[in-house]
Amino acid sequence: MKKNFLTAFICVLLIGVTSCKKDPKTDKLEVVEEVQDSTQVAVEEVVEEKKPVVKKKKATKKKKDNVDKPLRIPGTSEKTNNSYSKKYIKDYEKYVANYKKAVEAHDMDSFLKLSSASSDLSRQYTRLMSILPGEEIEKLSKYMAVKSKQINALSEQM
Repeated sequence: MKKNFLTAFICVLLIGVTSCKKDPKTDKLEVVEEVQDSTQVAVEEVVEEKKPVVKKKKATKKKKDNVDKPLRIPGTSEKTNNSYSKKYIKDYEKYVANYKKAVEAHDMDSFLKLSSASSDLSRQYTRLMSILPGEEIEKLSKYMAVKSKQINALSEQM
């Protein structure tokens, strides 16, 4: 038993001596830690930041002037001063232009996109019929008759 204990002790001692030996590769390298003042780094970072450039929009006087001018209703000899009617007519003109492009390109995807615009225009028209005075409704009705003929003609081209 003493012989086993002595053999085990010698083995542990040999393992401890050989494993604690320094690696010759790490003896040559010395780790030097440099201390850096963090306040200077923070100041430098703030100085290096650039402020975003804000682009100014040019003011156009034409848009402001056009608000007071009556809008000639396309396809009729009528004019309107009502802002709701003006907005609807402009939106409908954009819709007709996009419809015409879709017909010329024979693009069915464009027609799908136009369906949401069509439903928006329908809601807007329904709202207009409840708030506009009588003569504005007559003007808008004439406009819609002209535009429906134009849409029908475009639909026949498909």
